[in-house]
Amino acid sequence: FRVHRTQASAAVSKFFATAPAEPPRELRPLEEDERFGDAAMADPGLHRDKRQRAVTGIQMDESMLKKCDAALKTVTRRQSAVAFSEPVNWRALNLPDYPKIVKQPMDLGTVQDNLTNHRYAFLEEFANDIRLVWKNAMLFNAPDSAYFKNAKQLCEVAEKKMGELEQEGIGTLPPLDPPVRCELVLSEIMRHPMCEWFIQPVDVEGLGLTDYRSVVDRSMDLTTVQRQLKADRYTTVESFAADVKLTFDNCIKYNGANSMFGVVAALVSQAFERKCTTYISLGAQHPPRTGQPVPDREGWPSFSQKKKFYDACTKLSLVDLNHIVKLVHKSCSGALQHNGDKEVELDVDNLDMETFKKVFNYAKQQIQKLEPAS
Repeated sequence: FRVHRTQASAAVSKFFATAPAEPPRELRPLEEDERFGDAAMADPGLHRDKRQRAVTGIQMDESMLKKCDAALKTVTRRQSAVAFSEPVNWRALNLPDYPKIVKQPMDLGTVQDNLTNHRYAFLEEFANDIRLVWKNAMLFNAPDSAYFKNAKQLCEVAEKKMGELEQEGIGTLPPLDPPVRCELVLSEIMRHPMCEWFIQPVDVEGLGLTDYRSVVDRSMDLTTVQRQLKADRYTTVESFAADVKLTFDNCIKYNGANSMFGVVAALVSQAFERKCTTYISLGAQHPPRTGQPVPDREGWPSFSQKKKFYDACTKLSLVDLNHIVKLVHKSCSGALQHNGDKEVELDVDNLDMETFKKVFNYAKQQIQKLEPAS
C-alpha cells in the first residue's frame, strides 16, 4: 500500500511491487552503424518487464547494520589492518605527493564511525568505503610493497564478508526479471571505487598506447556494456557477463597480472562474478511479478495473512500508517520505497515474518481501540 504524508484520503490504495528508482545516467543515443560484439548481436533475448523499475540495492536496516559491524571488526582486528585504521598523516610521514595522488582519503576508523552513526543507506555504500581504503593504498604504493600486499589481502578478506552479507540481504530485494538484475549488478560494479579505469573506453591515442590494439583483440568498457544492456542488445545473461569480464580481462592481458592495474582488475572481476551469482542466479529464485499474488513461501507471511493485514490497514488513520512505516523502516527497510517527500510505498511481499507480525499486531491493536466497548 501507499502512505501519503499529506493526503489522508489516499493513505491506503493497493498492494505495490516497486523499488526505488535509480538516477538515470547520461548516455548518448545509439547510432545505426554502431558496432557491437558478436555476443550481443542476436535478437534481444533478455526481455524486460516494462513495469519494473531499477532498484538501488540492499538497504542498510538495523539487522544489516549489525552484520556489517561484525564484518568490519573481522577485518580491523587483523594485525595488517593497523596501518589502515586511521587517516594517513601525510605531513608527519613526509609524503607530499599523497594528496596529489589520493583524491578521496578513507580509513577503516572513518568507516566504523560512519556505520555507527547510520550514514550508510545501502550495503554497497558501506562496502565501497572499505574498498576505497584498499584502492588508495594500491594507488599510492608499489605492487611489491608491504602496504600494497596487505591491502590486497585485506580486500580479499573483506570481499568474502561482503559476499556473505549480499547473500543474506538478497531476500529483501523485490522480485526482478533478468535484465533488471543485470542492471543492478552493473550499476553497483560501476560505483566500485576500483572501477575508475574501466568506465570509459581506453583512450589509446591520448595515452600513446601504440601496441594496445595488437594486444587486445576486442576492446570493451562498462559504459558500452551499460548502453547495450539498456538497448536490450544482449541475448542472455551469459553474453552480458562475458562483456563485463572482457573489460577486466583486457586490462590484465595488456598490463600484466602483477601490475597495479592487473591486481585491481582481478579484484573487481571477482566482485562482479560473485554479484552475478548472488543477484542473478540466487535472485532468480524470486520470480518477476506478473500481477498475480506471490506464491506462499515457507517462513514468510502467507497470502491470506497479507490480505488480512491490508484490510486492517484500510481502517487505520494516517498517523497509524506512518507509525507502521517507521516500524518497517527500523527492521526491514528493503520493503519501503520513498517517492519524494509525500509518499511511501510498502511492498508487503518483502516483509519478513518478524516485521510482519510486529506491524500486523500493531494494526490490530489500533483497530481494537476504535471499536466501541461492549
